[in-house]
Amino acid sequence: MQSAKEFKSIAITETKGLCGFDISGNTALLAWNQSLVEYDLMEHRKTAETVLESPMLALAIHPLNSQVFAIGDMRVDTYDDIQMTAPSLIVTLTGKVTQIKYNKNGKIMGIASEENSLILNRDTKISRCKPGHDGMILSCAFDPKDRFVCSIGCDGCLIVYQLSQVPQLLQRYTISKQISPDAFQKLQSDFHPSGDSFWIAGKMNAQYIITEDEPQDLQNQYQISHSSEICIIRWIQENCVGSCSLDGEIKLWNFKSLTDLSLHWQFNIKCTPLHMKIIQNVFYLLDCNGNLIETTLDPPKTKYDKIYSDKISAIQDLVDQKTKLRISQRMEEELMDEEIIENKDDQDEIKKGNEIERQQKQNLDSGMQDIFRPGETQPSRGRQYLCYNTVGTIILCKNTNMIEFEFFDSTFYKKFKISNQQRYAIGILNYRGCVLASKGPNDLDEQGYLVGDGKSIVFFQQFIGDVDDFEFALPEEEGAELVAIGNDWFAIMSDHGICRVISFCGLELLEFNTNRAVVSMCAYEHLLCIVFHDTSPMLNQQVLKGRVYDIDLQKQIEEFDIFLTPFSSLTWIGYSDEGLLSIQDSKGVIKIYQQGRWIEVFHNPRVWLYGIQDYKLCLLKTEQPLASMKQEMIQESFEQPFVCSIQDEKLIANYKQFLIQLIILNHELYRWNEFGKYYYARNDDKQNDILLRYTQNLYDTNKIEETQKLLRKYRVDLFKQILNESKDKAIEFFKCHIKDEYDMNSIISLLELQKEKQTTNKEFQKLLNQIKLLQRQQIIKSQQNFGIDKRPQSPKRQGFGLQKQNEQVNMSQIKSILEHKEQHHQQQQQHIQQFQRAESQQEEEEFNPFAKSANKKQSSIFDIGEKRKPTQTFGTQNIKKKN
Repeated sequence: MQSAKEFKSIAITETKGLCGFDISGNTALLAWNQSLVEYDLMEHRKTAETVLESPMLALAIHPLNSQVFAIGDMRVDTYDDIQMTAPSLIVTLTGKVTQIKYNKNGKIMGIASEENSLILNRDTKISRCKPGHDGMILSCAFDPKDRFVCSIGCDGCLIVYQLSQVPQLLQRYTISKQISPDAFQKLQSDFHPSGDSFWIAGKMNAQYIITEDEPQDLQNQYQISHSSEICIIRWIQENCVGSCSLDGEIKLWNFKSLTDLSLHWQFNIKCTPLHMKIIQNVFYLLDCNGNLIETTLDPPKTKYDKIYSDKISAIQDLVDQKTKLRISQRMEEELMDEEIIENKDDQDEIKKGNEIERQQKQNLDSGMQDIFRPGETQPSRGRQYLCYNTVGTIILCKNTNMIEFEFFDSTFYKKFKISNQQRYAIGILNYRGCVLASKGPNDLDEQGYLVGDGKSIVFFQQFIGDVDDFEFALPEEEGAELVAIGNDWFAIMSDHGICRVISFCGLELLEFNTNRAVVSMCAYEHLLCIVFHDTSPMLNQQVLKGRVYDIDLQKQIEEFDIFLTPFSSLTWIGYSDEGLLSIQDSKGVIKIYQQGRWIEVFHNPRVWLYGIQDYKLCLLKTEQPLASMKQEMIQESFEQPFVCSIQDEKLIANYKQFLIQLIILNHELYRWNEFGKYYYARNDDKQNDILLRYTQNLYDTNKIEETQKLLRKYRVDLFKQILNESKDKAIEFFKCHIKDEYDMNSIISLLELQKEKQTTNKEFQKLLNQIKLLQRQQIIKSQQNFGIDKRPQSPKRQGFGLQKQNEQVNMSQIKSILEHKEQHHQQQQQHIQQFQRAESQQEEEEFNPFAKSANKKQSSIFDIGEKRKPTQTFGTQNIKKKN
């Protein structure tokens, strides 16, 4: 037998006597002396107080929604806040209410009063249990399986009714002599958690009836006994029951069967207890002096807990034995080889090697990755993130049975809460709305039992728009696993591998089967991306693929492989605010998908990615965020890793910026082609279309041309830095990285300017000739690409192996080629401008920081002309004649 380790006794009321009291989560409500007090059990302080019209002794909190409570005196009302601003009348009575009690799911309310009939409220419909008692009713209790309801009255009788639309009398028992209402407020009774028996307080030993099929005769349980009359009896779990007597004696009993009980724990508070509640191994007791007693207890272990703990201890003993054996073997090997480790660094290396070896052994047995939901975290202190992205968060509060919505942009939408009566466990949100879903047949408790009716419920709420909230159920035996939301639709992936796309009006748009083991899912605008297993893991690496569906066209548009770091799994996938598909694996590697390939842009295992905004990584400085704690939010730029033999830090920094700008430019070109169709329509209705957020920052013609200029500047600066280190490397850089005519002209102008300053340097003149020769080769190759000369090219015509007398480049011919090319391009521009919008083409000053002055008119990257077709004179025939 155990005794109380230690307990706190805090006075929370100033008056002695009867009061209404109930606990839900970390909050207690207390009704006494015309006051309703809200008390925080964590901080042990009063948080709110409301003045009542009259003394009320009946109080009950809704079991699934801690914000809703019922309170009554001559009438019973329900409220959803402590200020009691919006009452909802349940019933008006002719006598005072003595007790209010909810059933397990909160759908039925039982009201015991000075009237002789128990009153039931089911969906705002009132029914009275007839025949009733000979006097007032003291208490009532509901069967956990919702088969029976019991009431105890001052006449000393227990009446059992069958729960139906019209309650029917099943049995009447006499449990004691007639009880005076002034002796005690109520005799509390309780059902066994299995519903197989009903236990009654009222005598010095407990009484019970068996209710497996129908209530049977009243039995006495002499093992549960006290020195005075029992006033409270409460079941904690299937093998533990607590009892309190009028003299303040508190006992916990280990219940194995009706004939096998033993005392597990006891103590005495020296006064009469009024209410007893046990939440997560924390014992709360309110006595008649207004003191709240709190202590922790260890209830007896269940059969499953004992088996589990025995297995864990056996496994731990086996692991300890193997570890000792391994250590002894290693020590013998060290002694035999006479290897003595002298410094701490070597020891750290050995420990690190052992740790790597242990991790590799664990990774060898890694199987296929299970389903994961982007933005979801593990529960912590009864709180869990169902979704965490750049829009906001969805938090599941298990203690209060509420779901909280918070937004990072408070001007967009204010935070709010909803009740979680449908046991939602999956969620997603964006700027248009949110989707919640329950797991249905996969909603199991800690012991593996099904919770609820087995149906998966899906709920949708639109943030901006006129569509009302709606919910629907998936087909039977089909549970939701993943949800994603787009611009005017959302998708649900079930455990049967069926993906259903639903419009915001509630109609199904599309239904298809993936035929693969799905891992995750995300959406953006009209695109839906699904990740699935292609095969089982190979060489300790997950074999994943992704498919992108266009919901507008209702077809698959792309399929690609997803490459992860070896010995890792996928932990996040999603689109950036600009539509850039990104992933993160368990090793902390972040990659983006662009032009059919994955590009690594960041690597840090100690951060948690939740989105990308303005090409900045939105990160939390933690490996796994907890909803019970505040997280530090940071933003980081892309850092694409690359190999470089040059040690110049400035050159490396410039090249990093060049790679980042190249990623941005490539994606903006793709983004305009893919999402630009929405741009003009959304700009016409800026106030009402929330989707403007997705397209208002699209790069226009000027912005893209500025990015192109910046890339040219980076290329020229890189050439300058490499030229200062080595002329041979500069030539190779020009050959491999310089493909644009403007870049070529800028670099040649740079070299000619430096040549004027170094007139005696012959090597510099030779370098300039080589660069011009490479430029000529690029021009000839571009002619071939345009189909100017289809004949086989000789090395002489291509510029390779030229004779000594032709070593000098014919600059006049190249100039004439460029003039013809520019002239033809201007003719095409005049033809295109007749079909385009009436927008004046902007004059662009060609980027050439080393030329004296050259203004050329460039075309926009969004111009839709065909490829340039040169004239007959723009060919290699003239080159041959002049040569």
